[in-house]
Amino acid sequence: MSVAQAHLSNRPAGLPPFKLMGQISAYRTTQCIRALVDLGIPALLEAGPRSLSDLAQATGTKPELLERVLTHLVHEEVIAVDDQGRYVPSPVTCYLTPDHPQSLRNWVSCELDPLLWRSWESLTEQLRTGNTAFDLTHGSAFFEWHAQDSAAQSRFDAQMNGASRGIGAVVVKELTFAPDTSILDVGGGNGSFLAQILDKNPMTRGTLFELPRSVEDYDPLFAEMRRQGRANVKTGSFFESVPSRADVYLFSRVFHDFDDTAAATILQNTRKALSGHERLYLIDMMAGGQDAGSRASSQDIFMLAQLGGRERTAAEFSALLADNGFETLSVKSTASPVSILEFRPA
Repeated sequence: MSVAQAHLSNRPAGLPPFKLMGQISAYRTTQCIRALVDLGIPALLEAGPRSLSDLAQATGTKPELLERVLTHLVHEEVIAVDDQGRYVPSPVTCYLTPDHPQSLRNWVSCELDPLLWRSWESLTEQLRTGNTAFDLTHGSAFFEWHAQDSAAQSRFDAQMNGASRGIGAVVVKELTFAPDTSILDVGGGNGSFLAQILDKNPMTRGTLFELPRSVEDYDPLFAEMRRQGRANVKTGSFFESVPSRADVYLFSRVFHDFDDTAAATILQNTRKALSGHERLYLIDMMAGGQDAGSRASSQDIFMLAQLGGRERTAAEFSALLADNGFETLSVKSTASPVSILEFRPA
């Protein structure tokens, strides 16, 4: 018997590591939630109590199999049963419906889709080679893939739109701009965040700067702003250049997509476009904050595996910006998971 074996054999018997066991098997519940959302069951339950046979008929599933998944989700308190044995919503079921203002349905559909889910299979290889897990799995980088896959782009836009509306409702209250201010939203997706900014700041105008899309599918409010002449779209890659002649440059949850080398390229291209009076606003989750904890580290690992990016502390952001010609003016936390950092050309 080795020294290590002897050491282990002398340990007193105790309780199994139940928390660890739950962490290992957590994916089972995750996939049951995905199936629940794919079948549209949360919306059915919100409309009224449903028997097993009702749900099976409405979703085209086999009752004896569906029952087993629903039983697990009852135990996990994702859904509930009433005293007649019918399935009913739990307090969280409504967040899995499409019409709830803080719906997580699009998040489930995007992050648990096989496109992203399979990327995690390459995490170990990423740790060994440094190549991003998504790229290793699919042979293409995240945004390059989405630019050619309209279904994947739609799922991603829907998730980002939901997040932008939830976070934007808090963040826009903290961003006030004078009339005639021109705002450039760099990497702003389908324009949902920029539309909220323009809506809250009358007499301002905005430009969305994004990669070319296979399908022009913009946020409805942003599309209305375009019709009114308050917003326009410019396409291109911020790794090549960034448009000039804006007063305010917004980067909402952009830099966590990239490592420091890539982020520096974006910042250097931005600095070249500026004359000196402009302001940069970075809206991002701050790692290392008092309340960040596992939420921030979980998001950091997601960015690592899917995009090769990372979450940063406020100090790391300030250092990154300083290295690329910007001076920190303020760091403001919000009631959402993100903070607002303001910079100016140094």
